[in-house]
Amino acid sequence: MKKYLRSLMFDALLALVLLWGLASPQSAAVNFVAAWALFGSFICITASVAGVVAYEHWLRNTGKNIPVNPDLMKVFRAVFCRKPSQGRRAWSLIIFSVTTGCLLGAGWILTALLYLLCVLTFKAVRETYRQRIEGAGLCPDSL
Repeated sequence: MKKYLRSLMFDALLALVLLWGLASPQSAAVNFVAAWALFGSFICITASVAGVVAYEHWLRNTGKNIPVNPDLMKVFRAVFCRKPSQGRRAWSLIIFSVTTGCLLGAGWILTALLYLLCVLTFKAVRETYRQRIEGAGLCPDSL
């Protein structure tokens, strides 16, 4: 319950800052939104690379019957195997759209493009590796 409450408070504060940034593009809220977008870009790049490395480690070691590093598999499951709920997916799309709109409205065009590129790349990598898992006939829960 505490984790859910903390997440809810963070989402509410983020939405408030995003709306403030949309309402007044010259405010300090836009700087926070830009920092949020850059942080999100860094997280997307890091998660993509970590997930790909974990998948390749798993693929290489299972082919040779070598034990797989359980910590790397935790990373892989967290990045590629977890499916968010419909509500979380809708909220993520709203935050993504409003963040991009706020940055574009305030003139942070390069930051908005970087954010778009990183988030879309992460989504593409995630879907590609999910399809590889399903194409190989593997169950993501067994990884």
